[in-house]
Amino acid sequence: MANPALMDKRISQLETASATERPMTRLGVQKALGIFVVFLLIGGYFGLQQGDAELLSGHTSATMMVSILVAFGLAMLICAKPKLARVVGIAYSLLEGFALGLISAVYNAQYHGIVIDAVGVTVAVALSVWFLYGTGIIKVTAKTTRVISMAVIGAMVFYGLSLLSMLFGGSGFDSSGGVLGIGISLVLAVIAASTFLIDFDRIDKMIAANADAQYDWYGAFGLLVSMVWLYLEILNVLGKARGGGIRR
Repeated sequence: MANPALMDKRISQLETASATERPMTRLGVQKALGIFVVFLLIGGYFGLQQGDAELLSGHTSATMMVSILVAFGLAMLICAKPKLARVVGIAYSLLEGFALGLISAVYNAQYHGIVIDAVGVTVAVALSVWFLYGTGIIKVTAKTTRVISMAVIGAMVFYGLSLLSMLFGGSGFDSSGGVLGIGISLVLAVIAASTFLIDFDRIDKMIAANADAQYDWYGAFGLLVSMVWLYLEILNVLGKARGGGIRR
C-alpha cells in the first residue's frame, strides 16, 4: 500500500546519523529487505504445509485470519515506533508469510503451479517499477504522489465494502470471474505496483535527510508491505484468468 510507514510527515521526524554513525543507504535497505523476505518465505513454507488440499476449511480460515490480524497489529506498531522495525518486522514477516502460505495453498490446489507463476510475475513487476524509477523514465512528483494515494484510498474503500458484503452473506465485489472480475483485479494490481514508486521516492528522501542506519529496516518494511499486496493481487488475477477464482 502507499505505506503509512513511509509517510512524508514521518520523514521529518526521523533521527539523523551523527558523524560517527552509519547513515541509511540503499544497500542497507536491500539487505534488510532480503532478510525480511527470507522470514516471509519461512512463514510461507509452514503456511503451505498447513493449507487444506482442496478447500479453505473453517479451521484453516480462522488460523489465517488470526495471522493476518496479528500481523496487521505488528505493522501498526512499526508505523508508530519505526525503531522497532528490525525486530518486529521479522515477526511480521513470519506471520504474513504464514497467511500467504495458507492462501497460496488453496489457490495451488485448484490451479497447479499458480504460486510459482505469481511469485515470478511479482518479482518481475517490482523490478520493472524499480527500473522505471531508477532510470528516471517515471518521475515521482507531488501530482504523481497525490494520484497514487487517491487510488490507494479508493482501493481500500473497495476492499472495505467488499468485506462488509461478505459479512452480510453476499459475495465479495472482487470474487467474480470473467472479463469484469479480471479487469477489477488488474486495476488493483496496477495500483499495488504503483505504490513501489512512492516507496522508492520516500526511501531516497530518508537517505537524503541523512537518516540513521536503523531506518534501513523501516524502509525495507514499507517495500515488503507493497510486495505482499502486489503478490496477492497477481495471484487473484491469475486465478480468475484460469478459472474464476477460488471455489467456495
